[in-house]
Amino acid sequence: MKLRSLASSFLLFAAAGGCSSSDAPVNIPPDTAPVVDLPARSTNISGVLYDPEAFLVAFMTVPEEDAGLPGVFEGPYTYLSSIIGGQVSLSSPEGGGALVSAPSDFGGTWSVVGAPSGETTAYLASATPPEGPVEPNPEFPVPMPTTTYFPTTYVRPILASVTQCYGQAAVLVGNTGALDAVSQAMTEAGTPTTPEDLLDPTKTGGVALLFVHDMSFLADLFQTPVSSIAEASAGRLFALDWAPVEEAPLPGQSPMGFMVLPGSESFLGYFALVLPPNATEPVTVNLVDTFVPEPEPDPEAPPRPYLIPPVIVEPRPGEVSVYRAFGQIPMPPGEEPPPGGGLEDPPPPEPEPTWTCYLPPPPVELPEEPVDPEGPPAE
Repeated sequence: MKLRSLASSFLLFAAAGGCSSSDAPVNIPPDTAPVVDLPARSTNISGVLYDPEAFLVAFMTVPEEDAGLPGVFEGPYTYLSSIIGGQVSLSSPEGGGALVSAPSDFGGTWSVVGAPSGETTAYLASATPPEGPVEPNPEFPVPMPTTTYFPTTYVRPILASVTQCYGQAAVLVGNTGALDAVSQAMTEAGTPTTPEDLLDPTKTGGVALLFVHDMSFLADLFQTPVSSIAEASAGRLFALDWAPVEEAPLPGQSPMGFMVLPGSESFLGYFALVLPPNATEPVTVNLVDTFVPEPEPDPEAPPRPYLIPPVIVEPRPGEVSVYRAFGQIPMPPGEEPPPGGGLEDPPPPEPEPTWTCYLPPPPVELPEEPVDPEGPPAE
């Protein structure tokens, strides 16, 4: 019974295949199958365009009960400092043409669709300002000036390795904040300067603004300032402060309220570096946390002073560049920070954690000698 069933099955298979005992077996080489190229890997990158100096002023003036979470794009600080009508271009060190967004809409939102992506594909966001002066948000808690913005590059790489990069930051800096204060200080020192001169490639190699604050990956927005001392290997470094603008501004105070401090310490952790014209070499900015521990420190507070990685500033003549430095907890190898260390991010916004599209800051090695809160020795 089994043999007859087997024979019947064999004959039926041969008839269906149209072959006989005289037919040679047909072999199809596996490499002749059709091959179709897959589409290139890409991602959509979107975020908000805002003024980081206006964000800082909002951080210091919005009532605490209205503040919410400072690192979330939907918060009041971003709402008050967002810019309408600017365009964002994404450029990659790997070359290729820049990817340009449509003008930012209400709320400063912008997007680029179909950006080439990969595990190592990174972009820098450069912003082109809208035409003409920009009026401040009328809901600002303190008077703010009308500002003309300059081309600005935010030097925080966007790592386009996922399918969607939400909430990426692009920034614009104008002529009423630190640049005005720096130009006044340079004029007072004997070099007549305007904010526009700082962007003139024949007069400077560009100007870099540096914010120092607590570690946070979430949305890469401003967090708590870290009072710092800065030292640059080249160029002219200015430490900055801020105060509300009264009817009679303070000497050297900009329309937004910023001013240059004597020395190299900024209580706001905010610095401006003016590079010399024709500069081609990167400049290293070393930073020291000025925090002095209490005799009996709070056990729930993070260990201080922080370690702050140096910032490498590349010359960018004709534009403003914005950098951030993050204070990092100086824990000895093998030790964990105390509970409630104070550096936890707030819950990430939906639908995904936006910091996944950023290259995290490099880790800081614990120095062999304790960090001197008085800063580096004078040369």
